[in-house]
Amino acid sequence: MDTSVKVQEKAKDTSRSAQGARGEVVVNVRFQPNGLVNMINHKPEYLNAQEWFDRLSRAASTYYIALSGGRGAFSIPGDTFQLIWEANQA
Repeated sequence: MDTSVKVQEKAKDTSRSAQGARGEVVVNVRFQPNGLVNMINHKPEYLNAQEWFDRLSRAASTYYIALSGGRGAFSIPGDTFQLIWEANQA
Protein backbone atom coordinates (compact mmCIF):
# COMPACT_ATOMS: atom_id res chain seq x y z
CA MET A 1 0.00 0.00 0.00
CA ASP A 2 1.23 3.48 -0.87
CA THR A 3 2.49 5.52 2.09
CA SER A 4 0.30 8.51 1.20
CA VAL A 5 -2.79 6.26 1.28
CA LYS A 6 -1.85 5.05 4.78
CA VAL A 7 -1.46 8.64 5.98
CA GLN A 8 -4.85 9.58 4.53
CA GLU A 9 -6.49 6.59 6.25
CA LYS A 10 -4.98 7.59 9.60
CA ALA A 11 -6.20 11.16 9.13
CA LYS A 12 -9.77 9.87 8.67
CA ASP A 13 -9.61 7.89 11.94
CA THR A 14 -11.22 10.23 14.47
CA SER A 15 -9.99 8.21 17.47
CA ARG A 16 -6.50 9.47 16.66
CA SER A 17 -7.49 13.14 16.49
CA ALA A 18 -6.08 13.99 19.93
CA GLN A 19 -2.91 11.97 19.51
CA GLY A 20 0.45 13.45 18.67
CA ALA A 21 3.05 12.06 16.31
CA ARG A 22 4.18 9.46 18.86
CA GLY A 23 0.65 8.29 19.63
CA GLU A 24 0.48 10.25 22.89
CA VAL A 25 -2.24 12.55 24.14
CA VAL A 26 -0.85 15.66 25.84
CA VAL A 27 -3.19 17.16 28.43
CA ASN A 28 -2.05 20.65 29.39
CA VAL A 29 -2.88 22.02 32.85
CA ARG A 30 -2.71 25.58 34.21
CA PHE A 31 -3.01 26.26 37.91
CA GLN A 32 -4.28 29.23 39.89
CA PRO A 33 -1.92 30.74 42.49
CA ASN A 34 -3.79 28.80 45.21
CA GLY A 35 -3.01 25.47 43.49
CA LEU A 36 -6.45 24.73 42.07
CA VAL A 37 -6.77 23.93 38.38
CA ASN A 38 -7.64 26.91 36.22
CA MET A 39 -7.60 25.23 32.79
CA ILE A 40 -7.17 21.72 31.40
CA ASN A 41 -7.74 20.41 27.89
CA HIS A 42 -9.20 17.12 26.58
CA LYS A 43 -11.84 17.28 29.32
CA PRO A 44 -15.24 15.55 29.32
CA GLU A 45 -17.97 18.19 29.16
CA TYR A 46 -19.71 17.18 32.37
CA LEU A 47 -16.58 17.51 34.55
CA ASN A 48 -15.05 20.73 35.76
CA ALA A 49 -11.31 21.32 35.37
CA GLN A 50 -10.38 20.29 38.92
CA GLU A 51 -12.42 17.06 38.74
CA TRP A 52 -10.76 16.02 35.47
CA PHE A 53 -7.29 16.75 36.87
CA ASP A 54 -8.09 14.71 39.99
CA ARG A 55 -9.26 11.75 37.90
CA LEU A 56 -6.23 11.91 35.62
CA SER A 57 -3.97 12.17 38.66
CA ARG A 58 -5.44 8.97 40.10
CA ALA A 59 -5.34 7.06 36.80
CA ALA A 60 -2.18 8.38 35.13
CA SER A 61 0.03 10.10 37.70
CA THR A 62 3.18 8.49 36.27
CA TYR A 63 2.62 10.41 33.02
CA TYR A 64 2.46 13.82 34.73
CA ILE A 65 5.24 16.39 34.32
CA ALA A 66 5.37 19.54 36.48
CA LEU A 67 6.35 22.63 34.50
CA SER A 68 7.29 26.15 35.55
CA GLY A 69 4.89 29.05 35.75
CA GLY A 70 1.99 27.21 37.36
CA ARG A 71 1.70 24.68 34.56
CA GLY A 72 1.90 20.94 34.09
CA ALA A 73 1.18 18.30 31.48
CA PHE A 74 0.15 14.68 31.22
CA SER A 75 1.77 12.88 28.26
CA ILE A 76 -0.38 9.75 28.13
CA PRO A 77 -0.10 6.94 25.54
CA GLY A 78 -3.14 7.06 23.25
CA ASP A 79 -4.49 3.62 24.18
CA THR A 80 -4.20 4.39 27.90
CA PHE A 81 -5.92 7.76 27.44
CA GLN A 82 -8.73 6.06 25.52
CA LEU A 83 -9.33 3.68 28.44
CA ILE A 84 -9.35 6.56 30.94
CA TRP A 85 -11.69 8.59 28.71
CA GLU A 86 -14.15 5.69 28.33
CA ALA A 87 -14.12 5.05 32.09
CA ASN A 88 -15.06 8.69 32.73
CA GLN A 89 -18.00 9.04 30.38
CA ALA A 90 -21.36 9.77 31.99
